[in-house]
Amino acid sequence: MSGSSHGDQAARDDAHLQSLGIKPELQRTLGFLSNFAVAFSYISVSTGTFTLIALGLGVAGPAFFWSWPIIILGQTFVALNFAELSSHFPVAGSIYQWSKRLANKTLGWFTGWIYFWAGVLTTTAVAITVPLVLGGLLGQDLSKQPFLFTNVQVAIAIGTLVVTTLINAFGVRLLSLINNIGVGAEILGMLVFAVILLVLHTNQPLSILATTAGAESTTNGNYLPIFLIGMFMSLFVVFGFDTAGTFGEETLDASRQAPRGILSAIWISGVIGAVFLLAIILSTKDMNAALTDTAPIATAIKSNLGSFGDVYLLVILFAVSVCTLAIQGATARLMFSMGRDRRLPMGATWAHVSHRFKTPTNAAIAVGVLAGVPLLITDSPFLLAGGATGLIYISYFMCNVGVFLARRKGWPHGPAWFSLKSWGTVVNLLALIWGGSMIINFALWNAPAWFGDFAAFRDYTNPLINGLSFFGSKLDWLPAIPVFEATLGVLLIAGAVVYAVGERMQVVGTSVEADAATGEVVIG
Repeated sequence: MSGSSHGDQAARDDAHLQSLGIKPELQRTLGFLSNFAVAFSYISVSTGTFTLIALGLGVAGPAFFWSWPIIILGQTFVALNFAELSSHFPVAGSIYQWSKRLANKTLGWFTGWIYFWAGVLTTTAVAITVPLVLGGLLGQDLSKQPFLFTNVQVAIAIGTLVVTTLINAFGVRLLSLINNIGVGAEILGMLVFAVILLVLHTNQPLSILATTAGAESTTNGNYLPIFLIGMFMSLFVVFGFDTAGTFGEETLDASRQAPRGILSAIWISGVIGAVFLLAIILSTKDMNAALTDTAPIATAIKSNLGSFGDVYLLVILFAVSVCTLAIQGATARLMFSMGRDRRLPMGATWAHVSHRFKTPTNAAIAVGVLAGVPLLITDSPFLLAGGATGLIYISYFMCNVGVFLARRKGWPHGPAWFSLKSWGTVVNLLALIWGGSMIINFALWNAPAWFGDFAAFRDYTNPLINGLSFFGSKLDWLPAIPVFEATLGVLLIAGAVVYAVGERMQVVGTSVEADAATGEVVIG
């Protein structure tokens, strides 16, 4: 794109932003590839699979593979919905902005509030994966090596957050450059190594994909409860595609490129993930040993490729680090968006944009600090990933509720580059059914009297809070409440207080100016 056409397009994009009541402040330099890259990096197939494949394979056996296409299909309904939204509203904050504009500011605020903390936890979960990959590369369990008040695994995760915070603060061009390199390396690496494994190192028959490895024996012969646990790996991977929308204020021709970025990210991730998982399962030499292996991907690669396998683990290490960077960047922009609307305490601070780097520097630093706090309580990637993903699904569901209500009132009233047309309500409803069923899956816990066979292995995904530890001290004085429900309850109570105080301040302060400045309206 030439300089003049670049400037003309940026001017049109800024005019669209101003028509939504938003003052353009962020640097608009991203094209389609960079926009796609941040969403793809957020999803990061290599990160999620490395973090939780041990859970899927260990609990549900090789047949857990089929959770991948199921979840790609279910999340496609959500992604199609979000693609249309991003075409109408390519603004920082994605589902927060979409919810408040299509439903009302209360639903929008609570959607953003829950999504923000989900983003913080996801950043933590991915940061703790960095030392897991490094440990696999070195052949060591870094969680068992003490370091100051914690262990080497947590120390490396905190160091990762320091680095990603600095990069996020230094500008979107640096972030996009690193993301683009990371995405290229991840796509090329995963496909190349997957093909090598499939062609030269197939150690299992294709029928292994229908093998449950006797997992159903723990649930009275009922495989469905076990399969739902095995789904958690895929659930943890396939979200964050809306990031292409949240970088809309920094993307050229955003109304067209953001929806393309959303859909490309989920579908390309779906294809790459399917090939990679297939390669890992079929190349595994000892499936019985893999069921109890804490790092089956590292084992499969190194046992088949020897020292050459270390090259791929380095690719995964880079991809996981870039994933941390992308998630933190997206969460920082959500914080910036809510701060700009003065919907968070110290809103002006989080809405600050660096004059030099044109990035929400304060928000990036805040997210980095907040993401480090959970590491003081647990270094379990299973627990962190499960809690984060459950909150993500709730916030997505809340957004889809608001959009569904708006569609029933006739939205969209005007055209956009991407449109579901008459299929909008149907796709929206399918997204709600899918999201609601998965929220139920997240909410189950170890209570056989209530959930029967579906309570099995729920301590992996939704343990009781009185079983957690803080600085090594068990929190057995807390009530026996599941972590997912306890976290959601705390967030809702705290959120209600913050929202009420914020509303009070708006009433006695500048509600009219704030609403006019942000274009906060009820549509329908």
